Amino acid sequence: MKPGEGPDPERLFSIFIDLVRLDSESGNEGPVSGYIKGFCSRLGLKQVEDKAGEAAGGECGNLIVRVPCDALSLAPIIMNAHMDTVGPGTGVVVEDAGDRFASRGDTVLGADCKAGVAAILAAVEALREDGDAHRALELVFTVQEEIGLVGASHLDTSLLAGEWGVVLDGSGPVGGIVVEAPGQDQVKFTLRGRAAHAGVEPEKGVSAIACAAEAIAGLRLGRHDEGTTSNIGLISGGTAVNIVPELAVVEGEIRGLSASRLAEEGEAMLDVFRRAAEKCGCGLDAQLWRQFEHFKLDERSRPVMHLKRAMQSCGVEPYLTTSGGGSDANVLNLAGLQMAVMHIGLVDAHSKEEHILKADLVAVARVVAELARQCIDVEREARC
Repeated sequence: MKPGEGPDPERLFSIFIDLVRLDSESGNEGPVSGYIKGFCSRLGLKQVEDKAGEAAGGECGNLIVRVPCDALSLAPIIMNAHMDTVGPGTGVVVEDAGDRFASRGDTVLGADCKAGVAAILAAVEALREDGDAHRALELVFTVQEEIGLVGASHLDTSLLAGEWGVVLDGSGPVGGIVVEAPGQDQVKFTLRGRAAHAGVEPEKGVSAIACAAEAIAGLRLGRHDEGTTSNIGLISGGTAVNIVPELAVVEGEIRGLSASRLAEEGEAMLDVFRRAAEKCGCGLDAQLWRQFEHFKLDERSRPVMHLKRAMQSCGVEPYLTTSGGGSDANVLNLAGLQMAVMHIGLVDAHSKEEHILKADLVAVARVVAELARQCIDVEREARC
């Protein structure tokens, strides 16, 4: 490959289609893990699977693949993407719509994050087959990212020799480099009322669902300010239509770039549920816990500087941005690594309308290959 070039587009598309056809909703990443293992074995690459699957109750663990080089003895660059998808993600049928890939419409496409996986695999294959000088790489493919960064949270970072890298998992136009992302608190409110026959003696009952509804109606949800959001996403309760429901469970989240704002919104949400429970005569069990932490990178950090340079060499205009979503970068940065998130052109992720432009997929793979090639320059590394 010449500087700024990447793997053959048709080969890249073939890998991507192979991956999205494999079922891999969170906790069931076995088929994708098996594909990656076979792919990398054919390239002669060593692999390590950790115990995250056992710890989190999934089919398999995180997969670490080592891509050596003979150029220089610098620490490897970490390239990360997750293997799981959200649902509905079983039986994906890929449609080639000319300039893009989409699903038939019954499922998500799974480009989140199989576009990242495909770009990494295709770039590595091309580097190895062409014999290009490049930096050593550590490929980290995680499990159960979509349900709370579970795989990354169980990753033993002592297995990694790299100090910095790139997470290929950003929605938005290619060129975006996420340097800040929010922390997330999850909340769970369990309301306990009193059951009664809804038609014979409803007066003896205390509806936990009605209490939950009153509390939810009193919440401030959505965007609170530029860096803080909250949402109620799950509600369950009741046992039958003719029974006053004695139990209701409400679950949600709060995201924020500021720890103090997270605390404020969490306390405000808790206060609303306390007042509703007291008014309705319900018991309340409230739980709030930190799912992942906020991170912020300096624009002069190594992943940002190197990624910008690689993008420019590929004709991609880089721009720095803040994300409202979490990714494995939240966990890996907290663990002491420096990880920037690269936008990979995902459109309408987490929906049946999800799609990705072929040109964006090609651009991402080119940037990955160029990043590996450029980062063998010791003097350039020292300046960063």
